[in-house]
Amino acid sequence: MKKDPKMIATPENANASTLASVKQEKVPVEETFGKVINSQILETKPCYSNYLKKIDKFDKKISFPLQSYAPNIFIEIFFYIFAKLFNTITVTIYLILILFISIYFFQSLNVFLIVFCHVMFGVLVTVIVKKLAGRERPALLAKRYCYKVRTHESLNSMPSGDCLQAANFCMMFIFYFENNIKYISILLIPTSMFGRVFYCCHYWLDCFIGAFLGILISYGSYYFINEFHLNNF
Repeated sequence: MKKDPKMIATPENANASTLASVKQEKVPVEETFGKVINSQILETKPCYSNYLKKIDKFDKKISFPLQSYAPNIFIEIFFYIFAKLFNTITVTIYLILILFISIYFFQSLNVFLIVFCHVMFGVLVTVIVKKLAGRERPALLAKRYCYKVRTHESLNSMPSGDCLQAANFCMMFIFYFENNIKYISILLIPTSMFGRVFYCCHYWLDCFIGAFLGILISYGSYYFINEFHLNNF
C-alpha cells in the first residue's frame, strides 16, 4: 500500500501545515515562527546563567547591610585603615621597605625576591580573573571616606586584589617565620574583607574568592621558591 506523498512528513509539508494553521488563527507568520524558534532556544540553552544571577543577587543582598552602615568616626577610621592596607600603593611601599631590609640587614636580595614573587604572581592572577569575570563594582553609598578609598579602583570587582594580597602576606608569615605569633597574621584576611565590603569596593563573594586565590597563589609561590632555592637566608 503506497502512502500519499502529502501524508509523508517533510519540511515542506510541515511548513505548509504551519502556514495553514497561521492563516486559520490569523496570526502573523513572523510572530508564530519567532515563538517556535524562541521556545526551541529556551529548551536547549543551559541554565548556568540563572544560577549565577541568583548567586549574584544573594551576594549583593548580604553585602548591602555593611555597605550601607554609617558608624561613628572612630569605627569608620578603623575600617578605612584595613580597606587600604593591601592596595597597590601600600603593597608597593611594603616592597620598598622589604628591599631595604633585605639589602641592609640580610646583605642579600633573597628576602625581597621571595616577597616579590608572591606579590607579582598575585597581581598577575588578579588582573586575569578580573578581566574574565567582568563583574562591576558596587554602587557608592554615603560614607565619610568612601570616595577616598574608591579613587583608584578602575578594574572590575571580582576578585578582590586586596584580599588576595592579604591572604598572600598572611601565608608568607606562616611559611617563613618560626615564631607562633605569625598565626596572628590570619586576622589580616577578615579585617581586609570587612574594610573592602564596608567601603563598597567589593561584595563578600569577591573577597572570599580573592582570599582563596591568595592562599593558592602563596602555596604555588612557596613551591616555586623552594624549587629555585631562593629561601636560603
